[in-house]
Amino acid sequence: MPNFPKSVRAFAVALSLLAATALTGCGAGGSGDGDSGAVKLGIIPIIDVAPVKLGVERGLFAAEGLEVTTQDAQGGAAIVPGVMSGDFDFGYSNLASLLVAREQGLPLKLVAIGARAADDILDDGSGQLMVSDPSIRTVADLKGKTVGINTLKGISEVAVRAGLEKGGLAPGDVTLVEMPISNMVAGLESGQIAGAMVGEPFITIAERAGARPLPVGYAAMGEGIPFAGWFASEKMLAERPDVVERFTTALEKSFEYAAAHPDEVRRSLNTYLTLDAGIAESVRLPVWGPAVDRNELDGLATLTAEAGLIGDPAVLDGLIVK
Repeated sequence: MPNFPKSVRAFAVALSLLAATALTGCGAGGSGDGDSGAVKLGIIPIIDVAPVKLGVERGLFAAEGLEVTTQDAQGGAAIVPGVMSGDFDFGYSNLASLLVAREQGLPLKLVAIGARAADDILDDGSGQLMVSDPSIRTVADLKGKTVGINTLKGISEVAVRAGLEKGGLAPGDVTLVEMPISNMVAGLESGQIAGAMVGEPFITIAERAGARPLPVGYAAMGEGIPFAGWFASEKMLAERPDVVERFTTALEKSFEYAAAHPDEVRRSLNTYLTLDAGIAESVRLPVWGPAVDRNELDGLATLTAEAGLIGDPAVLDGLIVK
């Protein structure tokens, strides 16, 4: 195994054990004969998944013969084991965690892009570093301070490290700590953390609490760069290809519906997030688009390797469905 940091090596061991289990595990959706429409999704309760919530509500998945249930998790690193063990048929994860998992031998595949960065490094609803300390005016002012991210060894770490480097800081200049997204605004207010890497609706919540953005976020990795997606195990793709096809078709229709009905997307946020009045109406909506383009993903794979999460960007080849 490459000489990765201890935390990555430990994650690798856990993933390797799960890979062995996954080879004999059963999918959550039933017999695998391709005609079962019951699917369970592992999701992160963030704005990214609003089109899926709305698609289920509007019957777009049912129209494809799918009966969808969902279960929340804190991040992609927690959802990957669930997909590999068969607890979930499909999972939502940041792409960095999927690249790590794939490099460690987990048989999973990306079936659709879930969200993309914006084109403004100071206004990206998917992921933006927010600060409230008035003494922090530039990225360089974060030196020696602590930044909260939802999960270590994932896309937030890749994005923050890329943004810090562009701001003139080395990886060791800032301490990254794992913290639930819902706790980060309070962490800023208490001084527990100096910066919070959050997406909507928590960006708007942080702004209302007096926080402001720094040019560190998903858009800093590249304008419109894909950073999260829906994935399944190779076992799922082999045994239930018809369900996979119907799922990706329903995803595409849900994204199209969400793009055409932003007001409904905003209303749907209140069905699975606990928001104060007026927040849902003010949030920046993410950029959605399910198409998987190998060329678009090259830059992200390179950044993930530069952050030390993977050893070779070419692992991307194994993640994409041929």
